[in-house]
Amino acid sequence: MKKLTSQIVVAIVCGILGFLLAYQFKVLSKAENKNVNSNNTNVLSEIESLKKEKEDLVNANASLSEDLKKIEESATQEGQVEKEVKKQLDTARMQLGLVDVKGQGIVITITPKTNIFGANSSDSSTDLDERELINIINLLWFSRAEAVSVNDFRMTPQTGIKSSGNYLWVGSAGKVSPKEKIVIKAIGDKTNLNVGVRFQSDYNLTTGSLANYDVDVKLVDEVEINKTTQTIKSDYIKPVNG
Repeated sequence: MKKLTSQIVVAIVCGILGFLLAYQFKVLSKAENKNVNSNNTNVLSEIESLKKEKEDLVNANASLSEDLKKIEESATQEGQVEKEVKKQLDTARMQLGLVDVKGQGIVITITPKTNIFGANSSDSSTDLDERELINIINLLWFSRAEAVSVNDFRMTPQTGIKSSGNYLWVGSAGKVSPKEKIVIKAIGDKTNLNVGVRFQSDYNLTTGSLANYDVDVKLVDEVEINKTTQTIKSDYIKPVNG
């Protein structure tokens, strides 16, 4: 009888311990989930804060640029020398990609070919490579393009193109997918630009991975290219004093 009572007591104690352990595990799990959710909330809040800070800086920069423009225009009213200096400054800004520009030129649209089932026919081994895209950009510069953009990312003297992962990175400003449509805009003499990219009967538009894409070239009387979103740095270059 005593043995049976002991066994019952042991069973009750084990049951209570099991309940306590399960309850403690449940409490710890809730606390951990709460911490994870709290951390996620903090990260999202920080991201939103950084986005807001970036927008404020962009707006402040735009406001300062407008103020500077007014000061320059006021200064150039003095004479021809000041006006020439202002003209050179405006030209430098356009060439560096610091302002929106427009003019005649060409628009090159590169679209992945589709098969009869409507699916993208290009796989990772036939996707557009950085070499083909860089070649087109170089041909445009060689044909005296004055401004170039890729999917509205402005090319500047410090903008490079590099394949990384599943994307083609355009400087540090953005990226484009080789599995989606890519639009290249260029401002310059539209006839010269067209001849430059179509050299040797469109060879430059059909070679390599471009064989897996439809390439359309349009000559336009006016095309707009946005200013760069990439910061131009000059930390190491210095003028040489004569």
